[in-house]
Amino acid sequence: MLAGELFGSITRAVSEPMLLVGLSGEVLGHNAAMRRLFPAVVTGANLYRLTSDSPERVGDTLWRWARSGEPMAGALALIGAEGRPRRCHGFGSRAAWADVGEPVVQVRLISTFDRERLRRMAVSNDRERHLRAQLEREHEIALGLQRSLLPERVDAAELDVAAQYAPTAYGVEVGGDWYDVFPIPGSDHIALVIGDVAGHGLSEATVMSQLRSVLRAAALDDGRRPDRVAARLDAYVDTYLPASMATMCYAVYDPAARELSYANAGHVPPMLRRAGGACERLEEVVDPPLGCSLGGAHRTARVGVDPGDLLVCYTDGVVEQRRESLDVGLARLAALLTGFADPTPKDVCTTVMAWSTPTDHADDRAVLVAGF
Repeated sequence: MLAGELFGSITRAVSEPMLLVGLSGEVLGHNAAMRRLFPAVVTGANLYRLTSDSPERVGDTLWRWARSGEPMAGALALIGAEGRPRRCHGFGSRAAWADVGEPVVQVRLISTFDRERLRRMAVSNDRERHLRAQLEREHEIALGLQRSLLPERVDAAELDVAAQYAPTAYGVEVGGDWYDVFPIPGSDHIALVIGDVAGHGLSEATVMSQLRSVLRAAALDDGRRPDRVAARLDAYVDTYLPASMATMCYAVYDPAARELSYANAGHVPPMLRRAGGACERLEEVVDPPLGCSLGGAHRTARVGVDPGDLLVCYTDGVVEQRRESLDVGLARLAALLTGFADPTPKDVCTTVMAWSTPTDHADDRAVLVAGF
């Protein structure tokens, strides 16, 4: 049985509209309630042409749902049977069971269309402006908090380091991307960190600030053990931030051994650009994100580094595109890094940030580059 047919059969008796749709916008399945309220939503139709929202807004909503294993709130403005936009709030999540060659989202909508409500909304411009001002203020606070916690300088005695951060251009949202570079107390080792708190907004920026502080505290005792630092942060998220999830890569450079050790908690793999031009993904260990390990152990991997090598760390907003697998984005980044001739960390950092600007996925972007 095809995925759409299976979905329609399972959801036939559900009273709320339900929809199965791929990230490309192709409608794969629906239930009777969806077809009754939105006759144009048929199998094979494209969701982007059945809504009054912009393609960017619809695409971002689908992408957020596709990345969530649990139902996540959202909204769609579909064209109803009367030919008018009908704003529906609801919940969506990834349909991991549907194997159709692209990420698939299953959606359950709750219709909130009401003519009188729309009339009241039309005459409440002052309230809308006030709400918009509040949202913009939240954005300013979150962005200020985020920038205040990112180090203004990332100079390290043994390393040439460059870093940049850019918030999402979508709406007024700010996310939880962060990076840090610091000497590990009591040693000549250097710690390099990059991470990303799932979600966008002031609360995520606040979680990011907590994780940065907890990580530095953990580094006082176990800074040279990436697995232990990752385990400490994982336990903190499980205990004190059970509703949050974050990814992180924590690396330690040992200048005497010319060795890099690292632990990866669900983060996109850093790239090691060798002096000769070759590019390696550091993906020997990739453990679950912080808050998702359920007590599982974190691991450490090691790799030798030579003069002229570059470590390139980044967040997923740099390489992810809608309707494209992550491997494609990683391959494009590797090709970009391979094409450099005698690059400096600043050259690479600036170029990667500029290269990632055209992405159609609204997300924060952070890049951290270290030269050995």
